[in-house]
Amino acid sequence: MKKILGLVLALTFFASFVYAGGGSEAGGSKKEEATLKLAHIYAPTHAFSIGMKNIAAAAKEKSGGKLIINEFPAAQLGSETDIANGGVNGSIEMILVGCGEIGKRYTPLLIMDGPFLFSGYEHARKVLDGPIGQELWDGCLKATGLRHLRANYYGSRNVTTKKAINSPDDLRGMKIRAPEQPMNVAIVRAMGAQPTPMALSEVYLALQQNVVDGQENPIPTIHSQKFYEVQTHISLTKHMTQFPTLFIRDALYQDFTPELKKALDDAVKEVGPSIDKAVLDDEENLLSDMKSKGMTVIQPNIDAFVKATAGVYKEFEKNWGPDLYGKIQAIR
Repeated sequence: MKKILGLVLALTFFASFVYAGGGSEAGGSKKEEATLKLAHIYAPTHAFSIGMKNIAAAAKEKSGGKLIINEFPAAQLGSETDIANGGVNGSIEMILVGCGEIGKRYTPLLIMDGPFLFSGYEHARKVLDGPIGQELWDGCLKATGLRHLRANYYGSRNVTTKKAINSPDDLRGMKIRAPEQPMNVAIVRAMGAQPTPMALSEVYLALQQNVVDGQENPIPTIHSQKFYEVQTHISLTKHMTQFPTLFIRDALYQDFTPELKKALDDAVKEVGPSIDKAVLDDEENLLSDMKSKGMTVIQPNIDAFVKATAGVYKEFEKNWGPDLYGKIQAIR
């Protein structure tokens, strides 16, 4: 009994020692250091991946080496759905995922992927960083346990195919890959095509083998995924402007010391604008590069696409209520 009691006391002491430096329950000490996984689906050459590495480096420096963020790009930890699930259940501490994916779990966020929702980048930033955005992020936190750190500019989505697309009529009967997200699927269908959901990591081969006729993504993603090798035309529909968002599990964040929280928050605030700028620059520069590689650039009838997709808002309005769209449009 003495040996057993001694072992119990030793284990209790060890557990208390580990927890003092590494975490807390209610009333315990805060985490003074942490090593986190950060997962996303974007290629290592994409501005998002470069940005996440820069955030990790800044957080490490600002915390004096106490906050280590290990990035897992290019769907190494699974599809975007897998990554989002990992963030919600706590198996992945930090995630960078689209509003459409998180919108499966907190439906008001689906509006952020609405067709032609934003008049431009500045309009979008005012919405996302202002009162409307904060209300959505607070609701998401309550529903999912994920704390919003920053919404990052991904670009405007454009259609690529092996023929010219000038209007929705040109998409009739075509299989167009869409992300496995409700709004994306609805928009592709509204534009006249047959949406074919699949993970981003599967798209190149699907295009190469003619499993699908085309896909739609922002220019930096089209370039980093080398879709220009298996597609001949890009139609600048700009039908959706997206801001995939960096989240951290809030229970973990609240367990940090104030110093660790500040190191992370300051790193994101410092690096974030450079991510947006890189994507904005890439939209212009990488389109020119793809054109030089033989891709034909089409300026389509935008009004026809706006008209074709207008009904998507009525279809999804129950997810966010009747007033939110109008409030977003009123911000300028």
